[in-house]
Amino acid sequence: MTQLEGRRRQILRVVIDDYIVTAEPVGSEAARQRHGLEISSATVRNEMAALEELGYLHQPHHSAGRIPTDHGYRVYVDSMVNEEPVSPIERLRIRRTLTATQFDQAVEQAARALAVITECASVVAAPRLAQQVVRHFHLIPIDPRHAMAVIVTDAEVVEGKTVEFEQPVAPEECDRLSQEISRRIAGRPLIDLTDRELATVIGQAVHHQRVLDQISRLLRERFRRPRGRVHTEGQANILKQPEFQDARRAQPVLSVLEQAEAVTELLGDGEESREVRVKIGTENRMGELRDCTVVAATYYVADRPAGALCVVGPTRMRYGRVISLVRFLADSLGDTLEQF
Repeated sequence: MTQLEGRRRQILRVVIDDYIVTAEPVGSEAARQRHGLEISSATVRNEMAALEELGYLHQPHHSAGRIPTDHGYRVYVDSMVNEEPVSPIERLRIRRTLTATQFDQAVEQAARALAVITECASVVAAPRLAQQVVRHFHLIPIDPRHAMAVIVTDAEVVEGKTVEFEQPVAPEECDRLSQEISRRIAGRPLIDLTDRELATVIGQAVHHQRVLDQISRLLRERFRRPRGRVHTEGQANILKQPEFQDARRAQPVLSVLEQAEAVTELLGDGEESREVRVKIGTENRMGELRDCTVVAATYYVADRPAGALCVVGPTRMRYGRVISLVRFLADSLGDTLEQF
């Protein structure tokens, strides 16, 4: 796409700034007067027409002003928008919100805070299991031939699984095995505990090969669900936006926000950059979100990528404010979880 410079770049920014505030097509005379442009309305109109031909603006009706296209927003986000600093009051408000003593509660609180303060929908995923660090391992006796294997991580208790011994095992032997296994795997990320690693690290401690095999199976089954619980908040905020007053236009967006797999995709699986990610309109793979922007970020715990959060709103959003808030929430959530 053609590089924008000078007056056309200025006019594109003026149109987008105004449209974000008013949600109404921006006319040449209104843009000229509102921003004190020292050129005639006819010149502004001609430049708007040129920007439309280049794909940056769109005229919804022949007699109307212009509105930004996805391409226009992309240029705006990449090279024009100035992030709005999160005010001290908002910082304090967010930090006071994140007061939970459990991972899942903190994640839920972050989702609620993000939805309230951005006035958009929000999605926050709990830390990925594979990135969690082992704290303890327990074998809880059930009977002489069976025990419940429970793995406690820095984020949660991995639900137990019944394991079977080849020979009867006394309760004190279960305790000894638990202590030996815990001593060898504590402090290790779950992602490191492959079958080979388990065999190397705890193989000598476990004389019951069947138990070792079943522990490996328990971990593999959990890894098939790479994300923890996903919290979605603020769906009603979508209906407050002028673009979605028509329920038929809002329904596809609300439908996506109700689907666990769909909202997980919004978070950007596999993306672990510390940069905030912005996907505008048709850049989103789901057609239901062609009128939306998704602003996402990964949050880190102890310098490890732990999970992700995002905001879903109309393409006409206050990008400078939302990007700053998403970045700050990601940093704050990571700091909060690191204290547990």
